[in-house]
Amino acid sequence: MTGATTLVAAMATNVWEGTRNRVLELVRRRDADRAAALRVQLDGDAGLVLEEGEDADLVRDDLVRPWARRIAALLRDHPEAADDVRAMVEEAALPHSAQSWSQHITAHAGGAAFGAQGPGSSVHVHHHRPASGDAPV
Repeated sequence: MTGATTLVAAMATNVWEGTRNRVLELVRRRDADRAAALRVQLDGDAGLVLEEGEDADLVRDDLVRPWARRIAALLRDHPEAADDVRAMVEEAALPHSAQSWSQHITAHAGGAAFGAQGPGSSVHVHHHRPASGDAPV
C-alpha cells in the first residue's frame, strides 16, 4: 500500500518521471512484455491527475487501490522485488517541507470530535451545545 500511495502521490509532481522510470525498470526486469502496457497505464493515470487540477487529490485517492493491487501482484509473483519497491518509495518521497496534511472532523448534536496528525500536532477540542430545538429527538 505504501508503494501504491507513493507512486500515485508522485503523479504530476517534479518526481514523477524518475518514479515512473523506476517502476517501469522494476517491471521490465521481471516481465519485459508487460512493461509497455504498464507505461501506457502509468502515463494515462498521471494524465488524469494532471487534468483535474484542484481535484487531483480526489483522482489520486481513486487510483491508489488499483495500483496497490498491481504492486501486490508483482510482489506475490516476484517477492525479490520488495527491495526495489522500498527503494522507489524512498526515492519518490517528497521532502517533509513539501508535505502537507489536511483533516476535517465534525461533531454534531452534542458530540465531541478529536484529531491530530503529523509531527508536532496538537489537539483542539471544540464542544457544540445544541440550541433548544436542535437536540435530536
